[in-house]
Amino acid sequence: MRVLEVIPISRGITKESLSYFTVNDVPLGSIIKVPLRKKVISALVISSNDVTHMKSELKKSPFALKRVEKVDFFHLFKKEFIDTCSYMANYYIGSSGAVLSLMVPKILFELAEKLKIPKNSPSIVLSNKAVDKFVVQSSDEDRYAQYKSVIREEFAKGSSVFFILPTVQDIKKAAETLQKGIEPFTFILHSSLSNKEVKTIIKKILEEKHPILIIATGRFLSIPKDNISTIIVDKENSRSYKMQKRPYVDVRNFAETYAKNINAKIIFGDMLLRAETIYRYKKGEFLEIAPLKFRSLTTSTEILIDMKKTGLETSSEKQFKVLGSELEEMIKDNVENSEHAFLFIARRGLSPITVCADCGNVVKCNTCGAHTVLHKSADENFFLCHKCGERRSASEKCKNCSGYRLTTLGIGTELVEEKIKEMYPKAKIYRIDADSTPTHKQALLTADKFYNSPQSILIGTEMALLYLTEKVANTAVVSMDSFFSIPDFRINERILNILLKMRAITQKKMIIQTRDISQKIFEYAIRGNLIDFFKDEIDDRKKFSYPPFSTLIKVSVSGNKDEIAIFVENLQKDIKPYEIDIFPAFIPLSKSKFIINGVIKISENAWPDEILIQRLKNLPINYTINVDPDSLI
Repeated sequence: MRVLEVIPISRGITKESLSYFTVNDVPLGSIIKVPLRKKVISALVISSNDVTHMKSELKKSPFALKRVEKVDFFHLFKKEFIDTCSYMANYYIGSSGAVLSLMVPKILFELAEKLKIPKNSPSIVLSNKAVDKFVVQSSDEDRYAQYKSVIREEFAKGSSVFFILPTVQDIKKAAETLQKGIEPFTFILHSSLSNKEVKTIIKKILEEKHPILIIATGRFLSIPKDNISTIIVDKENSRSYKMQKRPYVDVRNFAETYAKNINAKIIFGDMLLRAETIYRYKKGEFLEIAPLKFRSLTTSTEILIDMKKTGLETSSEKQFKVLGSELEEMIKDNVENSEHAFLFIARRGLSPITVCADCGNVVKCNTCGAHTVLHKSADENFFLCHKCGERRSASEKCKNCSGYRLTTLGIGTELVEEKIKEMYPKAKIYRIDADSTPTHKQALLTADKFYNSPQSILIGTEMALLYLTEKVANTAVVSMDSFFSIPDFRINERILNILLKMRAITQKKMIIQTRDISQKIFEYAIRGNLIDFFKDEIDDRKKFSYPPFSTLIKVSVSGNKDEIAIFVENLQKDIKPYEIDIFPAFIPLSKSKFIINGVIKISENAWPDEILIQRLKNLPINYTINVDPDSLI
């Protein structure tokens, strides 16, 4: 009889490992099925001991061990992958099983069981020297030319390359460029493929003897492929790399750690690298493939418009003017010249905020308390909460003073569509946002119609930029001023990234409308001045001790007012002597339920901190812990 210690591969389990009885001798590193509560889950065997050697430990155990009656085991993961998961579990305050659950597609378990993958062997050591880390910051065209050169070099050495991107659309676009000339040895994997397609591709990857290029999301790093010598992480600035489920693993960090463990090169690239990455480059942690471009060039003309000088409309409601005269002229020329135009708006809907003109009260969601957004339908206008989905008629009185003068402020995608239809009733107008194109397929179809229709105008939020894969004659920022009110220390980087992407796809003219022309970010974008942006951004980050000058750990908990008060008191006690700044979340959970956030700042290079890790792991399960959060709101 033996006692197996296993890592449960499931996100809902807080324990790092579980123990079971079995009469079988199971090799370490095997995947087996074990009973847990009322279901059967996969688990990774990390130790196997004869029961006679563990009698004292078993007597002290508060739980009776379950027995695994029948053990069918198979091998799957490389040792270096398991080691990476264990490190990530410690770094992000989770369990190894939870990380494995996040970083391994479920279909891989089924496939590995059928293929009978041989027992894991250590990765081939390709070099005895320290592994190099590289960065590249330049236009998409320049970066991909450099990537193709790297791929050719690795193929010549008999080595394979793993190319990581954050979204399905990014992968499809990259594949068109990178696989030319090496189509038989290029393999593309993402979540839009069927299980049958994924199985076929992974089987070919494992059987192929020739060097290969894998273009995929980060989860497919779990494929136990030998001879990966280089891992490239492109679109490095994308927020999509941060997992949205506990323990909130960052794929970029995972890829860098895994590359180190398998002795592979790592390359991070983007048009605009994160401030943290540039800071590490300046410190000498990264080498450059080619000199980093800190000046973004373009052949288009950029025009910055101060909408305060344009003035308000003359109606009694005093609404802001949506389209300035310059933008109206651009739209007119676009239609007359049978060109294409893309108009960016930060928010969807008619107007992002509605207030009472009598008392100033903001119209909020009845369920969760978030600001509602006015939308239009065939029957009547309605208020929609973009947080919880509550929908109600817009024909209501003010909840505070019972006044009827509810006034809309700000600009949404639907409002811009209305205004353009008034100007050009026959114009071909398309929209890409979460309301009009909620699925990837719908967004793709809309983008295709836009590109194939002369005189067309596409209106969209940040989501639309993913689908603009070809150049557009004219672009415009109708409104993005609402971004500046978001309390997020990364917001300037996000805004500049959007503006640079628009600038890169513009052929002739780009117009930026703003009512806050003093924001330096617009000047940086128009001039393509990345070096001064980074200097200002790093100075601000240092001033407030934000990353890269600290590691932030956000602890969140929800409850009513009395519960929150107790939570806060207990939290401060539980993590002493570490300091924590506590503040309410940007948006409440509901009318009676609130979210409280606490932020711990760990000084540069001091994380992971084993003492704090243990204290955070000991917090009750209803506390949410996010290390390196993308936002503090």
